[in-house]
Amino acid sequence: SLSELEKDMTLVDNESNDSQNSHIQDFSSSSKKPDMPLWKLAFQWQVLSASIVTLSTGMLIGSLEGVLPLYTKDRFNASASKIGLLFVLNGSVAILLSPLAGWIIDKLINRYKEIMRMYIEIVGLALAGCSVLVLGFSTSFGMTLAIESWLSFAILLVNIPVMSSFGDFVNGLGLNSMAQCYGIYNVFWALSSSVAPPIATFLYTRIGYRATVSGILSSLCAICIIVILGDSIARLFRRRENTHEQVQETQIGSVQGF
Repeated sequence: SLSELEKDMTLVDNESNDSQNSHIQDFSSSSKKPDMPLWKLAFQWQVLSASIVTLSTGMLIGSLEGVLPLYTKDRFNASASKIGLLFVLNGSVAILLSPLAGWIIDKLINRYKEIMRMYIEIVGLALAGCSVLVLGFSTSFGMTLAIESWLSFAILLVNIPVMSSFGDFVNGLGLNSMAQCYGIYNVFWALSSSVAPPIATFLYTRIGYRATVSGILSSLCAICIIVILGDSIARLFRRRENTHEQVQETQIGSVQGF
């Protein structure tokens, strides 16, 4: 059940924090922190899952940036200045709300541990998916603008905790690979920004606006939710297996002691 998952994730956080703190203390005592090869770092599940979410959200944003100007011009005969408002709005929401959202998210994760990161990301993805779904049925330029502003806020709830998870993972293991980790993030974000617009505009001309936005783009949010839940459940099972092995080793040691 969900309550059991919360309890298990809290236990995982406590054990992980103890392990990570010991790692950090050990590494801080040395003059040089160890490096992890880039390829190995990229295939760590925590990094890989965050990269998949980054790629998906980036494709969502890039696709809308390619499709919305075409749709608002075709459907509402919007002028170039009106279309520009869509991009100004996205930037304004990010500029105004990013610092506050980051501060609140840090407070929540510090208080409720890693389970809260998962909840925030899922809430953000659910809001983004609903926004995109409704956006496909917008009937006026004003409605499109309002939904786009709400979508920009929802994306913040996803991107900020996902971005911080890269740094938290490296810090937790005491690795000297912070720049490499953020380099991986930039690769996936740049890939989504480069690939998404031409694919979205192609789909727009082939299957239409509603099928592209409400159908394909909203499904990206569902995929991200599955990835995030899979990541949390996978870490939970790995932690349970490690705990079970430690208990078995303790029992074997006690038997041998007799």
